[in-house]
Amino acid sequence: MLAEPRIAPLHTEEERRNLEVIRALRRATVEGRRAYTAPEAVVHRRGMAHLAVRSGRPYRPEGIPDRYDEVLAMIAKGDRVWAVWTVRGTHAGTLFGQAATGRPVEVLEVGIWRLSGGKVVEAWFFADEYALAQTLGILP
Repeated sequence: MLAEPRIAPLHTEEERRNLEVIRALRRATVEGRRAYTAPEAVVHRRGMAHLAVRSGRPYRPEGIPDRYDEVLAMIAKGDRVWAVWTVRGTHAGTLFGQAATGRPVEVLEVGIWRLSGGKVVEAWFFADEYALAQTLGILP
């Protein structure tokens, strides 16, 4: 009689915990996300960060008050979690110095988080800055 092959679990306990932390973080408000982030966390941002530098104004939730992030995919390996999501909403407030246009916002974003002790200690974000700049009327 042959022994059944053992199939390793898809994720380790650490990876499952890290996925849950990031799922909770993604569901939280922008301000509420601080609960899942270590005080000394380092954030690397590309895409929307260029709009912030250009305008001299950081991202403010009032710019897209009905913002909804639809997570399209999420994976974990060791202390890292990767996710892809679409930011959706309406440009109903000032965003990166641009007055409200009332236009729909749809921007693809990718995030990578490194976790330690159940908190994010480092994160990388890459957003489709071009699509957002078009929505804001900065680009044709």
